[in-house]
Amino acid sequence: MQLQKLFVIAASIAAIGSACAADYTVKPKVTSLQSAPQKVLLVGNSFMYYNCGVNGYLSGFTKAKGTKLSATMATIGGAGLDWHDVKSYLRPNALSSYSTLNDGSNKLIFHKYPDGKIFDAVIMQDNSQGPIHPELKKFFEKYAAIHAKDVRATGAEPLFMMTWAYAGRPEMTQQLADATTTVANANNAMVVPVGLAFAESLRLRPDIKMTVADNRHPTAAGTYLEAAVLYATLTKTSPEGADFLGGCEKPLPEKDAKFLQSVAWKTVKAFFGW
Repeated sequence: MQLQKLFVIAASIAAIGSACAADYTVKPKVTSLQSAPQKVLLVGNSFMYYNCGVNGYLSGFTKAKGTKLSATMATIGGAGLDWHDVKSYLRPNALSSYSTLNDGSNKLIFHKYPDGKIFDAVIMQDNSQGPIHPELKKFFEKYAAIHAKDVRATGAEPLFMMTWAYAGRPEMTQQLADATTTVANANNAMVVPVGLAFAESLRLRPDIKMTVADNRHPTAAGTYLEAAVLYATLTKTSPEGADFLGGCEKPLPEKDAKFLQSVAWKTVKAFFGW
């Protein structure tokens, strides 16, 4: 009986690994960050800011797991990387130059960055189909290189987030995966394989909807999985065991949260070969 259980578990893990591998043909060149980041900037669009923002979900995981990691978000609806002036976000007197205490005092604190470095890592996400769109992919390729260079100039590490297929368009998973990884490899940058995790979750639990009625933007479960993959990629640790069930007054059932944590970790490990 015990051997039978072990066999079932091993078979399930193998199935996940093979299914993930079937979703991409380009392997990542960079499989880990040089150092564990403590301050992260998220640059993207509505795929990041839906459900009150993936940064809040990422914060939920970091608090639950006792990880020292904070995230700032700079997003524009419908934006591709060409809409963002990432270099301007990285000025010492720009994002995160001051904050207000959340203790009722409303006290303002100005932050100093004598070395000019504000963030340890910058995660960039293009238009939802930008990397594969016949007219937009050239902008993705061009500005990925420009932004990666500007990010490195501050001492931070650039990453590119792989987005997910639209509902009913499963072929987009491999297209987005390969296009994003190809550009990331060209810039010696890491990829955040969110799209692969979405595809795997839908294969194993199609009852958990990843997108809302427009077939592209994330449900609360989608944002939760997005954050779990971000957490796993950035920290190289599993989000499994976190008692965080979601943000924005949209908590998930515990069994669904545990499932998505598992999918995130197995997807990231398989993709990077950890």
